[in-house]
Amino acid sequence: MFGLESTGNPHHLLKPKSSFYTSQRLGLTHTGKHKKVMQLVRITEDKVDVNDPRFGEKRLFRGKTYLMHDVLAQTIVGKKWGIIRGDDRALPLLSKSALTRNVHQQKLLVIFEGGLGDAISVAVLLILMAKKYNLSIDIACHYHTWRYVFVPMGFTGNRLDFPVEIRRIAKYHYVQPDLTAFILDKTEKWRRCIMEELGSAYGVDMSTFSGTYSIPPHILQRMKLPQKNEIHVGICFESKGKLRSYPDDLALRLLCGLVQMGFEVYHLGTRPNAAVEGLQLRGYYNYLGKTDIFELAALIKQMDFVIGMDSFPVHLSNILGIRTLALLSTTLPGIYRCHKNVRCMQSEIECTPCGEVMDKCPYGYDTCKAFYHPSISPERILGKVICECADLFKFKLKSA
Repeated sequence: MFGLESTGNPHHLLKPKSSFYTSQRLGLTHTGKHKKVMQLVRITEDKVDVNDPRFGEKRLFRGKTYLMHDVLAQTIVGKKWGIIRGDDRALPLLSKSALTRNVHQQKLLVIFEGGLGDAISVAVLLILMAKKYNLSIDIACHYHTWRYVFVPMGFTGNRLDFPVEIRRIAKYHYVQPDLTAFILDKTEKWRRCIMEELGSAYGVDMSTFSGTYSIPPHILQRMKLPQKNEIHVGICFESKGKLRSYPDDLALRLLCGLVQMGFEVYHLGTRPNAAVEGLQLRGYYNYLGKTDIFELAALIKQMDFVIGMDSFPVHLSNILGIRTLALLSTTLPGIYRCHKNVRCMQSEIECTPCGEVMDKCPYGYDTCKAFYHPSISPERILGKVICECADLFKFKLKSA
């Protein structure tokens, strides 16, 4: 399924002994000036099975030393399953001075623990870096991120499991454990365009990326929609946490309004929603919980227009070249400044942008009030969609 990054909830990370570990979202989140240092840990148990939501599962073996994020390292050491042997400062870390075109190809290992939306930006960055600086780049990341983003985006490097054994790192000229390391100002993440800042930090022009997202042909064929003359609108109300997701009661109003306006509406998302279960509307198609990421991409590719929250489907729709409307509650339109196919509608409620991404309102409300503000009402959204699709209406009428 798509779009949902590590949520910050407790996860079982270690076996065989029962333990509870609180996941922290690192990745491309701007977290202020504090830098999380990765640790080198030598395992002292026969085997330790790691189940990290950001990287997946991996078995660690006695006597081997692994590079891992600091919280996981502290957990293993606290359980007396391993000992600290150093940190990432002992590694050949990438420096800005190394970002020059080399005659002989240099090998770089990047560690990426962000979500699928961030992965699209990172894939663009790494592809452009490899070309500009003559780098051979491999990446340590979750398998799903690799399969559903990096490979279809055209990234040709290898994938490593994480934590990474130190002997595997020895073949690399450089290691980059944190892609935001060269971004000096990490405040006010809710108004910053991470794609623009990564490009600036690494000296590449992200707008020059000419690739796209490749969908397996058999999935395109299987997900092919009937040829009709109506305008196809894909809509996804989900995002990371309740504060960025669209409320169910407003979603019903917007869905009904779109159908009444003559759009064919395709409801996309990772899980079924009781609020629309059994909803019978001519021109409404419920795909909630029925697609993997390739199938989702195949549907989006056939849309004339996509509506989404601040989430992965908006990033995916943009890279597929589909005009898209992002509905924002806690962030500002500037975060999509480099997304040429995305337009934004931002709530004008006085407490936005708060920058929160999860379930707790910083002002103490039970639910986020941003989407209930008149500036972003379902009726205003409908008006925006009609304006954005005006040329499509004319085209469909002509071809009817």
